[in-house]
Amino acid sequence: MRSLSRFASLAAITAMIVTVPGSAQKTTGPKAQYSMDVSTMSGMGMGAMMGGGLGSMLGGGGGDNYMLDLRLSSATPAPQQPEKGDHFFLPAAKMGKSVPLLGDAPGKPAKPDRDYDPRAMEKPKGRLLMFWGCFTKAPKGQPFIIDFAKMPTAQMPANMPAQMRGFQAAAAARDANAAWWPNGQNGKQPKSGSSLRGEHRIASMFTPEIKFAVINDYMASLKVNTSEQMGAIFLKWNSVPTATGYVAWAMGGMERAGQGGDLVMWTSANSRDGNVGMEWLAPAEVQRQIVSKNILPPTQTNCSIPAEAKAAAGGMMFGSMNAFGPEENFSFPPKPADPKAVWNIDWTAKVRFRAFSSFMTGMGAMGGASGDSGEPGRKPKSCKGPLGIPIPGSSC
Repeated sequence: MRSLSRFASLAAITAMIVTVPGSAQKTTGPKAQYSMDVSTMSGMGMGAMMGGGLGSMLGGGGGDNYMLDLRLSSATPAPQQPEKGDHFFLPAAKMGKSVPLLGDAPGKPAKPDRDYDPRAMEKPKGRLLMFWGCFTKAPKGQPFIIDFAKMPTAQMPANMPAQMRGFQAAAAARDANAAWWPNGQNGKQPKSGSSLRGEHRIASMFTPEIKFAVINDYMASLKVNTSEQMGAIFLKWNSVPTATGYVAWAMGGMERAGQGGDLVMWTSANSRDGNVGMEWLAPAEVQRQIVSKNILPPTQTNCSIPAEAKAAAGGMMFGSMNAFGPEENFSFPPKPADPKAVWNIDWTAKVRFRAFSSFMTGMGAMGGASGDSGEPGRKPKSCKGPLGIPIPGSSC
């Protein structure tokens, strides 16, 4: 499954790196950029999503589920097509000697990803009811309502929540000079108990060799428990030691949206368009969003989904939570001590960490906590979420 980060513009990222506000240092490059997105996954459906089968539908399976997403980009066209490379690991990573990085073959662009491409999405027929904030009772002004039936086209309106606008943004053309993992050649994710600490080396025919040492490691699991209090959905989670902040969101009424019913969306952010959720955020940005109350501080371990949101959703909601984590940045050669010297950057690398958990409320409506379809050997069918986006590992 491709991450949203793969759709980011290399030019935009390079501009952020090279143009540092308040810095007089002149720079060139980088010639290449590498990213490692490191997730610890848990909760409803994550075990099955990671290959654990039906027995792990509710996050079981005997350990944490780890997910790596690797991407190598070049600022110039690659001499070979498709782009190829290798990421070499230490034995503790339990990834073998290396994993292959692979780009799209010439003339064969990847198929649109239903998770992110609006061309593959279905236009809703009903209304969107938006709630936000940690309240047991929705405050005045909620919900904010968008009536899709009154929209002349399928284009998302300007007041659509950022979490849903992100699907459109993610469909932007991906940089052609790139290779990634997982891919069609290899995609087996690491096992619980593995470690990323230590040396990493990335080699390819279209970028300079990249070498760096990682200090941090997979984050501890994020476990979200739900209960009902005063008609609201009460969320409580464990404190993740290296978390910099938390954000949660939930959806309900997915099964009705295609037939013209109400779709319900809630976010823990202080505003209905807090612009945080599924994306990755640097620690400094997380802190800024905590001040704006759009991200919950690392000391907070509970929140409530308003009773009105629960009622509008019909009792059952599918939710997710991000525990933002540390970030490590590398570059070569090192920045010159003399601020007047030109910094000719060969490559930059970024390693980002997070813990992610999903949860389901109103489990009784699903006909059993196991998520089993009731027929031996038959996989559970996938529920469609907003705009026809499938909910991974769901059953209804």
